[in-house]
Amino acid sequence: MGVLNKRTALLKEDAVEDDDLVDVSGDESETESESEPEEGDEDVKLSEPSKNAIYNTDGLLDKLGDISWPDNVEWIHKLSIDIDQEQEVDVNDDLARELAFYTQALEGTRQAFEKLQSMGLPFLRPADYYAEMVKSDTHMEKVKGQLLAEKKKIEEAEERRKGREAKKLAKEIQAQKQKERAKQKKEDIESVKKWRKQRQQSGFAGGDKDAAMELSLEDGKAFERSNKKRPGVAPGDRSGGKARQGGMGKKPKKREIRNSKFGSGGRKAGKKQNTADTINDLRGFNKDNASGDKKRKR
Repeated sequence: MGVLNKRTALLKEDAVEDDDLVDVSGDESETESESEPEEGDEDVKLSEPSKNAIYNTDGLLDKLGDISWPDNVEWIHKLSIDIDQEQEVDVNDDLARELAFYTQALEGTRQAFEKLQSMGLPFLRPADYYAEMVKSDTHMEKVKGQLLAEKKKIEEAEERRKGREAKKLAKEIQAQKQKERAKQKKEDIESVKKWRKQRQQSGFAGGDKDAAMELSLEDGKAFERSNKKRPGVAPGDRSGGKARQGGMGKKPKKREIRNSKFGSGGRKAGKKQNTADTINDLRGFNKDNASGDKKRKR
């Protein structure tokens, strides 16, 4: 009640200052100087009420009685729950303060739920309840489209990340396989060398063939594929050029027909130019046809 009286007095003081009914300029300057916080102070000091403030306790109590609930009113009209907070909470600790608010609200909700159930009053939303949406359908469609676009971006980013990881894993697997192949090749070469050494010790020397094989093993080319090109053999010819050699000197019939029709390739430019022989050759010249053509042109 003391706090309420103090706030009412401050409000009255502000109203008097606004209406210019009382000259409190000196007091106002004093209160402003007192209300200004000093450097380094964490707490802000409240301004003290003016000496001209009026504390009408009886009037405040009458107004409070007018606006307060009567004693005989039912609880269903007020729906207020009083919770006793026994523990002391440090107001400067944000986490502890918010936890106290949450605990108090949860306890009040539980008590109100039990009270409404005991009274038999309906307070839950029915299954067939329909309420008009605050937002329009057009607005909600825009919101839905934006959410779907964000979801799609997240999925695409996740797919790109998975692709990078898969590519990195594939490179690691490939490098590991190459190492294993190199290791297996080295082991094979060592095993062949060991076998040849044992064979020589047992008295079964192979002569020049074994020496050549040993040299090839030392160079590491015994298990490699040769990339040398054989002359006269096509890259995809597995017969070693025998198929081509068997048909040498003969041209297929189709090839001869095409050569007679289109020629055998070579230079085409200048073949239709006149020469001394073609000019002097008049075997294909027809006088009647030439004169008829001129008449038609005229």
